[in-house]
Amino acid sequence: MSQEVELKFELDESSIEYLLSFLQTQTIHEQHSLHLTNTYYDRKDNILRNHGLSVRIRGTHEAGKQDEYEITVKSSGQAVAGLHARKEFNARLPYRRLDLSLLPAEVFADELDVATLSQQIIAIFTTDFHRQTWLIDFKQSKIEVALDQGKISAAQLSVPIFELELELKTGSQFDLILFALALSRFNVHLFSQSKAARGYRLLQGKAINKAVLPTSANTVSLADLLQYWQTNEEYALANHDTVIYQQTLHWAAERLQHLLPTAQNEYSTQLNQLYRYWNKKRQLMSDIKMFAFSEINTQFKLYLILLSLND
Repeated sequence: MSQEVELKFELDESSIEYLLSFLQTQTIHEQHSLHLTNTYYDRKDNILRNHGLSVRIRGTHEAGKQDEYEITVKSSGQAVAGLHARKEFNARLPYRRLDLSLLPAEVFADELDVATLSQQIIAIFTTDFHRQTWLIDFKQSKIEVALDQGKISAAQLSVPIFELELELKTGSQFDLILFALALSRFNVHLFSQSKAARGYRLLQGKAINKAVLPTSANTVSLADLLQYWQTNEEYALANHDTVIYQQTLHWAAERLQHLLPTAQNEYSTQLNQLYRYWNKKRQLMSDIKMFAFSEINTQFKLYLILLSLND
Protein backbone atom coordinates (compact mmCIF):
# COMPACT_ATOMS: atom_id res chain seq x y z
CA MET A 1 0.00 0.00 0.00
CA SER A 2 1.51 3.32 -1.06
CA GLN A 3 1.52 6.64 0.79
CA GLU A 4 -0.18 9.45 -1.11
CA VAL A 5 0.94 13.00 -0.27
CA GLU A 6 -0.94 15.82 -1.97
CA LEU A 7 -2.15 19.38 -1.67
CA LYS A 8 -5.74 19.97 -2.66
CA PHE A 9 -7.29 23.28 -3.70
CA GLU A 10 -10.65 24.61 -4.75
CA LEU A 11 -10.30 26.71 -7.86
CA ASP A 12 -12.32 29.66 -9.08
CA GLU A 13 -13.51 28.79 -12.59
CA SER A 14 -12.55 32.25 -13.87
CA SER A 15 -8.85 31.54 -13.15
CA ILE A 16 -8.50 28.28 -15.08
CA GLU A 17 -7.27 29.90 -18.32
CA TYR A 18 -4.49 31.78 -16.48
CA LEU A 19 -3.49 28.67 -14.55
CA LEU A 20 -3.20 26.64 -17.77
CA SER A 21 -0.95 29.29 -19.31
CA PHE A 22 1.31 29.22 -16.26
CA LEU A 23 1.63 25.43 -16.25
CA GLN A 24 2.82 25.45 -19.86
CA THR A 25 5.85 27.49 -18.75
CA GLN A 26 7.03 24.68 -16.45
CA THR A 27 9.32 21.71 -17.18
CA ILE A 28 6.70 19.12 -18.20
CA HIS A 29 7.55 15.42 -18.55
CA GLU A 30 4.07 14.14 -19.37
CA GLN A 31 0.71 15.70 -20.11
CA HIS A 32 -2.64 13.90 -20.38
CA SER A 33 -6.32 14.64 -20.80
CA LEU A 34 -8.65 12.01 -19.31
CA HIS A 35 -12.30 11.40 -18.55
CA LEU A 36 -12.66 9.67 -15.19
CA THR A 37 -15.80 7.91 -13.96
CA ASN A 38 -15.79 6.69 -10.37
CA THR A 39 -18.30 4.61 -8.42
CA TYR A 40 -17.97 4.44 -4.63
CA TYR A 41 -19.19 1.46 -2.63
CA ASP A 42 -20.26 0.86 0.95
CA ARG A 43 -22.89 -0.92 3.00
CA LYS A 44 -26.10 0.92 3.79
CA ASP A 45 -24.81 1.48 7.33
CA ASN A 46 -21.59 3.09 5.96
CA ILE A 47 -19.35 0.52 7.66
CA LEU A 48 -16.39 1.32 5.42
CA ARG A 49 -16.73 5.04 6.04
CA ASN A 50 -16.96 4.38 9.78
CA HIS A 51 -13.65 2.50 9.58
CA GLY A 52 -11.97 5.40 7.77
CA LEU A 53 -11.94 3.67 4.36
CA SER A 54 -13.29 4.45 0.91
CA VAL A 55 -13.59 1.90 -1.90
CA ARG A 56 -14.14 2.85 -5.51
CA ILE A 57 -13.93 1.57 -9.04
CA ARG A 58 -12.42 4.05 -11.48
CA GLY A 59 -12.83 4.01 -15.22
CA THR A 60 -10.16 5.88 -17.18
CA HIS A 61 -11.11 6.97 -20.69
CA GLU A 62 -8.42 8.56 -22.86
CA ALA A 63 -8.73 9.32 -26.57
CA GLY A 64 -7.00 6.71 -28.73
CA LYS A 65 -6.60 4.22 -25.87
CA GLN A 66 -8.60 1.30 -24.54
CA ASP A 67 -10.66 2.05 -21.44
CA GLU A 68 -9.01 0.94 -18.20
CA TYR A 69 -10.52 0.07 -14.82
CA GLU A 70 -9.05 -0.21 -11.35
CA ILE A 71 -10.24 -0.73 -7.81
CA THR A 72 -8.88 1.56 -5.11
CA VAL A 73 -9.10 1.61 -1.34
CA LYS A 74 -7.98 4.70 0.57
CA SER A 75 -7.61 5.40 4.26
CA SER A 76 -8.80 8.69 5.71
CA GLY A 77 -5.19 9.46 6.69
CA GLN A 78 -4.11 12.83 8.06
CA ALA A 79 -4.69 16.36 6.81
CA VAL A 80 -3.09 19.65 7.78
CA ALA A 81 -5.22 22.32 6.11
CA GLY A 82 -5.11 21.18 2.47
CA LEU A 83 -2.04 18.92 2.81
CA HIS A 84 -3.20 15.30 2.76
CA ALA A 85 -1.19 12.18 3.64
CA ARG A 86 -3.04 8.88 3.37
CA LYS A 87 -2.48 5.31 2.32
CA GLU A 88 -3.98 3.83 -0.80
CA PHE A 89 -3.91 0.58 -2.72
CA ASN A 90 -4.81 0.14 -6.39
CA ALA A 91 -5.41 -3.01 -8.45
CA ARG A 92 -6.19 -3.32 -12.15
CA LEU A 93 -9.56 -4.77 -13.11
CA PRO A 94 -10.18 -6.63 -16.37
CA TYR A 95 -13.60 -4.99 -16.57
CA ARG A 96 -15.85 -2.75 -14.47
CA ARG A 97 -16.83 -5.23 -11.80
CA LEU A 98 -16.25 -5.01 -8.05
CA ASP A 99 -13.73 -7.58 -6.76
CA LEU A 100 -12.56 -6.98 -3.19
CA SER A 101 -10.40 -10.12 -3.33
CA LEU A 102 -7.85 -8.09 -5.32
CA LEU A 103 -7.23 -5.91 -2.26
CA PRO A 104 -4.87 -7.07 0.51
CA ALA A 105 -6.73 -8.44 3.53
CA GLU A 106 -4.76 -6.22 5.92
CA VAL A 107 -6.43 -3.16 4.39
CA PHE A 108 -9.63 -4.06 6.20
CA ALA A 109 -10.18 -4.16 9.94
CA ASP A 110 -10.19 -7.63 11.54
CA GLU A 111 -13.95 -7.50 12.10
CA LEU A 112 -14.60 -6.88 8.39
CA ASP A 113 -14.90 -10.20 6.60
CA VAL A 114 -14.07 -9.50 2.95
CA ALA A 115 -16.17 -12.35 1.53
CA THR A 116 -19.25 -11.23 3.48
CA LEU A 117 -18.58 -7.57 2.73
CA SER A 118 -18.44 -8.33 -1.00
CA GLN A 119 -22.02 -9.55 -0.86
CA GLN A 120 -23.26 -6.56 1.12
CA ILE A 121 -21.76 -3.39 -0.34
CA ILE A 122 -23.55 -1.46 -3.04
CA ALA A 123 -22.87 1.55 -5.27
CA ILE A 124 -23.71 4.67 -3.25
CA PHE A 125 -22.50 7.67 -5.26
CA THR A 126 -20.45 8.59 -8.32
CA THR A 127 -18.02 11.19 -9.55
CA ASP A 128 -17.66 12.10 -13.20
CA PHE A 129 -15.03 14.60 -14.28
CA HIS A 130 -12.51 15.66 -16.87
CA ARG A 131 -8.92 15.55 -15.62
CA GLN A 132 -5.92 17.28 -17.13
CA THR A 133 -2.55 16.22 -15.71
CA TRP A 134 1.00 17.53 -15.96
CA LEU A 135 4.05 15.75 -14.50
CA ILE A 136 6.39 18.60 -13.61
CA ASP A 137 10.02 18.84 -12.48
CA PHE A 138 10.36 21.33 -9.64
CA LYS A 139 13.64 21.72 -7.76
CA GLN A 140 14.55 18.18 -6.61
CA SER A 141 11.02 16.78 -6.93
CA LYS A 142 8.48 15.48 -9.41
CA ILE A 143 4.97 16.83 -8.89
CA GLU A 144 1.82 15.72 -10.68
CA VAL A 145 -0.64 18.57 -11.18
CA ALA A 146 -4.23 17.49 -11.80
CA LEU A 147 -7.06 19.84 -12.76
CA ASP A 148 -10.49 18.26 -12.26
CA GLN A 149 -13.76 19.66 -13.60
CA GLY A 150 -17.04 17.77 -13.30
CA LYS A 151 -19.56 16.71 -10.67
CA ILE A 152 -20.32 14.44 -7.71
CA SER A 153 -23.74 12.76 -7.87
CA ALA A 154 -25.74 11.01 -5.13
CA ALA A 155 -29.43 10.41 -4.51
CA GLN A 156 -30.44 12.45 -7.61
CA LEU A 157 -28.42 15.43 -6.35
CA SER A 158 -25.11 16.76 -7.61
CA VAL A 159 -22.41 19.28 -6.69
CA PRO A 160 -19.72 20.68 -8.99
CA ILE A 161 -16.03 19.81 -8.96
CA PHE A 162 -13.46 22.52 -9.65
CA GLU A 163 -10.34 21.17 -7.97
CA LEU A 164 -6.60 21.38 -8.33
CA GLU A 165 -4.47 18.61 -6.83
CA LEU A 166 -0.69 18.61 -6.48
CA GLU A 167 0.62 15.12 -5.76
CA LEU A 168 4.21 14.51 -4.72
CA LYS A 169 5.50 11.67 -6.90
CA THR A 170 9.13 11.82 -5.77
CA GLY A 171 11.05 14.28 -3.61
CA SER A 172 10.26 16.61 -0.74
CA GLN A 173 7.03 17.91 0.81
CA PHE A 174 8.82 21.25 1.09
CA ASP A 175 9.18 21.39 -2.71
CA LEU A 176 5.49 20.52 -3.05
CA ILE A 177 4.50 23.51 -0.91
CA LEU A 178 6.98 25.86 -2.56
CA PHE A 179 5.49 24.96 -5.95
CA ALA A 180 2.00 25.60 -4.55
CA LEU A 181 3.11 29.08 -3.50
CA ALA A 182 3.65 29.89 -7.18
CA LEU A 183 -0.01 28.99 -7.83
CA SER A 184 -1.46 31.08 -5.00
CA ARG A 185 -2.09 34.07 -7.30
CA PHE A 186 -4.66 32.12 -9.36
CA ASN A 187 -7.59 32.40 -6.91
CA VAL A 188 -7.09 29.00 -5.30
CA HIS A 189 -8.20 27.95 -1.85
CA LEU A 190 -6.72 25.14 0.22
CA PHE A 191 -9.32 22.40 0.54
CA SER A 192 -9.46 19.60 3.12
CA GLN A 193 -12.45 17.67 1.74
CA SER A 194 -11.91 14.61 -0.42
CA LYS A 195 -14.36 13.78 -3.19
CA ALA A 196 -15.40 10.74 -1.15
CA ALA A 197 -16.19 12.87 1.92
CA ARG A 198 -18.23 15.27 -0.21
CA GLY A 199 -20.08 12.33 -1.77
CA TYR A 200 -21.03 10.87 1.61
CA ARG A 201 -22.30 14.25 2.81
CA LEU A 202 -24.35 14.72 -0.34
CA LEU A 203 -25.79 11.21 0.05
CA GLN A 204 -26.74 11.84 3.68
CA GLY A 205 -27.90 15.43 3.18
CA LYS A 206 -25.41 16.64 5.78
CA ALA A 207 -23.75 20.04 5.92
CA ILE A 208 -20.14 20.69 6.88
CA ASN A 209 -19.75 20.84 10.66
CA LYS A 210 -17.94 23.80 12.15
CA ALA A 211 -15.05 23.20 14.53
CA VAL A 212 -15.32 23.97 18.23
CA LEU A 213 -13.35 27.00 19.37
CA PRO A 214 -10.31 25.86 21.40
CA THR A 215 -10.45 27.06 25.00
CA SER A 216 -6.88 28.35 25.26
CA ALA A 217 -4.79 30.09 22.63
CA ASN A 218 -1.60 29.03 24.43
CA THR A 219 -2.03 25.23 24.42
CA VAL A 220 -3.06 24.54 20.80
CA SER A 221 -0.51 23.20 18.32
CA LEU A 222 0.04 24.78 14.93
CA ALA A 223 -1.45 21.69 13.23
CA ASP A 224 -4.59 21.98 15.39
CA LEU A 225 -4.83 25.70 14.65
CA LEU A 226 -4.62 25.08 10.90
CA GLN A 227 -7.27 22.35 11.12
CA TYR A 228 -9.63 24.59 13.10
CA TRP A 229 -9.09 27.49 10.69
CA GLN A 230 -9.48 25.30 7.59
CA THR A 231 -12.64 23.56 8.83
CA ASN A 232 -14.39 26.80 9.75
CA GLU A 233 -13.27 28.52 6.55
CA GLU A 234 -14.92 25.76 4.53
CA TYR A 235 -17.99 25.90 6.78
CA ALA A 236 -18.24 29.68 6.33
CA LEU A 237 -17.90 29.40 2.54
CA ALA A 238 -20.63 26.73 2.36
CA ASN A 239 -23.01 28.55 4.71
CA HIS A 240 -22.14 32.20 3.94
CA ASP A 241 -21.47 32.68 7.67
CA THR A 242 -19.43 35.86 8.00
CA VAL A 243 -19.67 35.90 11.81
CA ILE A 244 -18.12 32.46 12.25
CA TYR A 245 -15.40 33.32 9.74
CA GLN A 246 -14.51 36.58 11.46
CA GLN A 247 -14.41 34.83 14.85
CA THR A 248 -12.18 32.09 13.42
CA LEU A 249 -9.73 34.53 11.84
CA HIS A 250 -9.62 36.63 15.02
CA TRP A 251 -8.82 33.58 17.16
CA ALA A 252 -6.18 32.37 14.67
CA ALA A 253 -4.55 35.81 14.68
CA GLU A 254 -4.39 35.83 18.49
CA ARG A 255 -2.84 32.36 18.65
CA LEU A 256 -0.31 33.19 15.91
CA GLN A 257 0.71 36.31 17.80
CA HIS A 258 1.93 33.97 20.56
CA LEU A 259 3.34 31.29 18.28
CA LEU A 260 5.24 33.07 15.52
CA PRO A 261 7.81 34.89 17.70
CA THR A 262 9.04 31.48 18.94
CA ALA A 263 9.27 29.94 15.46
CA GLN A 264 12.76 29.96 14.04
CA ASN A 265 13.46 28.55 10.59
CA GLU A 266 14.55 29.76 7.16
CA TYR A 267 11.03 31.09 6.47
CA SER A 268 10.66 33.10 9.71
CA THR A 269 11.16 36.50 8.04
CA GLN A 270 8.59 35.80 5.29
CA LEU A 271 6.15 34.40 7.86
CA ASN A 272 6.26 37.44 10.08
CA GLN A 273 5.90 39.82 7.13
CA LEU A 274 2.98 37.79 5.78
CA TYR A 275 1.35 37.70 9.20
CA ARG A 276 1.35 41.48 9.52
CA TYR A 277 -0.13 41.93 6.03
CA TRP A 278 -2.64 39.08 6.47
CA ASN A 279 -3.74 40.43 9.85
CA LYS A 280 -4.49 43.87 8.38
CA LYS A 281 -6.43 42.32 5.51
CA ARG A 282 -8.48 39.97 7.70
CA GLN A 283 -9.64 42.90 9.86
CA LEU A 284 -11.07 44.52 6.72
CA MET A 285 -12.65 41.27 5.45
CA SER A 286 -16.24 41.67 4.21
CA ASP A 287 -16.51 39.01 1.48
CA ILE A 288 -15.78 35.44 2.63
CA LYS A 289 -14.88 33.97 -0.75
CA MET A 290 -12.79 36.94 -1.85
CA PHE A 291 -10.65 36.67 1.28
CA ALA A 292 -10.53 32.85 1.46
CA PHE A 293 -9.36 32.63 -2.17
CA SER A 294 -7.01 35.62 -1.90
CA GLU A 295 -3.31 35.28 -2.60
CA ILE A 296 -2.32 36.50 0.87
CA ASN A 297 -4.60 34.02 2.69
CA THR A 298 -3.38 31.04 0.63
CA GLN A 299 0.27 32.05 0.81
CA PHE A 300 0.14 32.58 4.56
CA LYS A 301 -1.43 29.16 5.18
CA LEU A 302 1.11 27.45 2.93
CA TYR A 303 3.98 29.01 4.87
CA LEU A 304 2.32 27.89 8.12
CA ILE A 305 2.12 24.35 6.74
CA LEU A 306 5.84 24.57 5.99
CA LEU A 307 6.39 25.60 9.60
CA SER A 308 4.21 22.73 10.87
CA LEU A 309 6.37 20.21 8.98
CA ASN A 310 9.28 21.30 11.17
CA ASP A 311 7.35 20.76 14.42
